Amino acid sequence: MNGYIINIRYQQMGRVIYMFFFAIFGIQDKNKHIGNCNNIVCPSCGRLSMYEVYKYYKYFHIFFLPIFKWDVRYIVKTSCCGCLYELDPLVGKEFEKNPSTEIREENLQRIDRYSPFKYCSNCRTEVPVEYSYCPYCGERL
Repeated sequence: MNGYIINIRYQQMGRVIYMFFFAIFGIQDKNKHIGNCNNIVCPSCGRLSMYEVYKYYKYFHIFFLPIFKWDVRYIVKTSCCGCLYELDPLVGKEFEKNPSTEIREENLQRIDRYSPFKYCSNCRTEVPVEYSYCPYCGERL
């Protein structure tokens, strides 16, 4: 947030008039929870999960009133393993209007590429990346 004091001096008919303006404006980031999408199979770990949908954007404000927004992105976080995906903006806008909109796997693009865990396809448990076999069921990872 930036604040500036502007001092303007006018001379009218031999008198000096001072005018002071105090302007508060700035640029900020904002994230807003839009809603949840339940009963989804996670594309990363395969567990039954829930998507948490967020809207991220930057905005310019004057006197704490937003004037315009840009760089709008829709982010989806899975509740099971915490993977982050960027949602197609058209689907994100539709989800914002109608929270019962279906979010398909082809509408998601994974953001975080590194995870400290692998997921066993047999027993669906988290296994550290160093392991080649699941310590719970013996399945090859």
